[in-house]
Amino acid sequence: MRTMLSFDLDRSLGAVPERSISGRSTRDRKISQPLPSLRELKAEAVAEPSRPQRTIAPHPPVLEMPSSSSSERSSATESSEFGISSNVTFDAVKPHPTLNTFADSHGRCLLLRGLNVAGDSKHPNNNPLAGTAEFYDVSKTSYTGRPFKDQAEAASWWNKLRSWGVGVARLVVVWEALEPREMGVYDEEYLEYIHMVVKEAEKAGVRLFVDGHQDCWSRFSGGSGAPIWTFHLAGLDPRKFPSVCAVALDEPDTSCNLSTPSGRLWPTNYSKYAVATMFTLFFAGEVFAPKAVYTGPEEEYYGKNIGYVLRTAYTHAFSRLLCTLKDCTNILGVDPMNEPHPGYIGLPSLHYFNETTDLHLGHMPNAIESMALAAGVPTRVGYYTRSWPHPSKVTRRDVLNEDRISAYLPNGTDVWQAERVFTISSTGDSVELGPKGDAYFFRHPITGAEIDFERDFYVPFIRSFHRDILTAVSGGKMGDWLFVEPVPNVNAPEWHSATSPEDDAVCFSPHWYDIRALYEKKLSYTTSFDVLSLARGSRNFLAHTYFGKAGLTNNYAKNFQRFWHQLEKFRSNTTASTPILIGETGVPWDINHQSAYVTGNIHHHLIMMDAILHGMELAGPMNWTFWNITMNHNTSGRPRLMHNETAASFQSGDGWNSEDFSIVSSDPATTEIPLNAYIDRGVRPHDNGRPLRRAAMFGDLYRGLRAAPAFLRPYPIATAGKILKSEFFLSSTRFQLEYAPNASASSEIARTTECFIPAYHFWGRKVVARFWIKDKNGVRSEEVALKWDFMEGEAAAGLKYRWECGRQALEVTHREGLEGEVGVTLEALGEVEEEGWWEKVRSALV
Repeated sequence: MRTMLSFDLDRSLGAVPERSISGRSTRDRKISQPLPSLRELKAEAVAEPSRPQRTIAPHPPVLEMPSSSSSERSSATESSEFGISSNVTFDAVKPHPTLNTFADSHGRCLLLRGLNVAGDSKHPNNNPLAGTAEFYDVSKTSYTGRPFKDQAEAASWWNKLRSWGVGVARLVVVWEALEPREMGVYDEEYLEYIHMVVKEAEKAGVRLFVDGHQDCWSRFSGGSGAPIWTFHLAGLDPRKFPSVCAVALDEPDTSCNLSTPSGRLWPTNYSKYAVATMFTLFFAGEVFAPKAVYTGPEEEYYGKNIGYVLRTAYTHAFSRLLCTLKDCTNILGVDPMNEPHPGYIGLPSLHYFNETTDLHLGHMPNAIESMALAAGVPTRVGYYTRSWPHPSKVTRRDVLNEDRISAYLPNGTDVWQAERVFTISSTGDSVELGPKGDAYFFRHPITGAEIDFERDFYVPFIRSFHRDILTAVSGGKMGDWLFVEPVPNVNAPEWHSATSPEDDAVCFSPHWYDIRALYEKKLSYTTSFDVLSLARGSRNFLAHTYFGKAGLTNNYAKNFQRFWHQLEKFRSNTTASTPILIGETGVPWDINHQSAYVTGNIHHHLIMMDAILHGMELAGPMNWTFWNITMNHNTSGRPRLMHNETAASFQSGDGWNSEDFSIVSSDPATTEIPLNAYIDRGVRPHDNGRPLRRAAMFGDLYRGLRAAPAFLRPYPIATAGKILKSEFFLSSTRFQLEYAPNASASSEIARTTECFIPAYHFWGRKVVARFWIKDKNGVRSEEVALKWDFMEGEAAAGLKYRWECGRQALEVTHREGLEGEVGVTLEALGEVEEEGWWEKVRSALV
């Protein structure tokens, strides 16, 4: 398979972006000399080849993303800014027979790297402010248009992402988008829309897996995910949640569409009543709330426990989605639930939440206090503020719910009071523990056995979910991969040996963020800490302290390496291959007082993104989907004090809870070429004073992309052997790949390693390649100066290479029977050493 992603250089040079390299508008001046033709530029740039080389044609080069199957070369049959193939086919993505990686049908190791699409898929189109009447009115709720507004935008962006090296996307879909108003009534318009989005990705050559996304259960409890009717099933009234401290929501008069529904306090909702109750019912309603049964109009559910009804409805909704998509060959599989949470399950004490793993800010009732407030009992609750060395501390206590409001509907039954987890005093002014005592959720109410959330509830659910999904898509073309997330801040669950065929395609898919940078909203690489080790009780402070840029990278690498150790537990009693795909990691753009938006200096963002991505490269052959791309990212939030710790000079972000992670934006201060039209205030992106301009030389190819130098990285898409090292060194623009070749491979494609080599770093520059082989005869190496368009040849007495810079591809084929190690190093000369046609381009534009 070969996906063509064409980039018309002639056209791009004739259609210069609104802001040229010099910063002056091209519309208000004349170019003093004619722009050199592509033929003239090439003639000056390309020296006489020292090796066999294709004759350079006068046509513009093609920029495309190499695929995992060089045996299939598709032709560009559609005409657009990016010419793409209309008959893309997909090689199978299988577990590797011996390594913990993905593999293609030729036995090559595959690396799947890309993005989450999209951040604004977590909320509906109109995104009403929390607490308003419109917020709770779901009669017109629709997610159609998330992540792309229409088919043309979807096609354009999938092609562009592919040309950025994105080979896989985690497609964000929330339950509410599928079933917004009523259980069993699906939004057919949205399902048809998502099918279109996936088909456009298929045409562009981008693989996807569906992410059943949620945060804090639902947007009605401060996050995203479940529809409002799920609360009604439990008898709860979301309109009353803020009054009883069952959630922390923004107040409408101090909020905006970028901070709603909960601002930066949204993670605190996980331990509050609404979220904790819903997760407990969902996973373990039959165990901890056996009296909570369905009494609605659906006969198939009548008399069933609410937990069973919720799980079944959830599974049916995503089965309906994937059944719609089962004709799509680019669907790898499904991630059943984003960042699952146990709720109260396994909680040792109703009087205590772990302040290390559960964020405490603002009013934070413990479990028994939450239950009292939800029952209408006025209760004194601690108010937490930020502190050091502990994340937060109680600074005051306030009596809440003095109006004695119940969190339940008029005909609703208090779930935990019904189970006698607590009782209300005769005066109605206090509560007492029930007969099971303080540890009601810690042990099984019947057997007394200690509860293990992952073993007893989470793993059984996702196994059942996956079986039902595979049944629903039987006979289709989609893959059967299951992407399993561990509970955040908890070790991996144990995934026992295969009991059914679907267990063969399991991918371990944890998330990782620099939680200190997220919590403090700042980054300084002078000194960084392994926060997770310290949070888990280590007192060896020096061992977990890192210094400088290299230290930050090593810090992050150590954190990612933990997941290989967790894999040993996850698949402890099986030899089945289990790849690791980091489902989420990312860079918050609102760090350091949002200074990048004011000064244009994105130095710390570049350092952080490079440290994260290089850290994953150092950790081993990891796959990842970076968080995230948001087409509607903006900085237009009102410049006023926000509720729930979202105070800032202005609000920026992805349109959800003040998060600001999108790697694309319309902001001119942080993007080399802003996504949409913008007002030029004279602030453009730079790295500690060094202007970032290279994207402007590629027309619209990198329009909207932030931190392009760090995000755009070379990597081996398909490796004909075992990857030993794959690293990109941003400071020197150097790519190093080492692998142990598959000596038993006989076909040429099985012996061919294919790499993505981004044009941003390597196109138009002098590129020096070093090829080497280490075998029983010693080490043989050879250095080659690669031409910027095309070159092929032999090197190191055992390798053939094919370099197509316009196609962003390097292929290396090792000879049959080769044993030992193969190495490839590419290095692009820096800006100051460039000569030839790039200089002509610059002078013409300036």
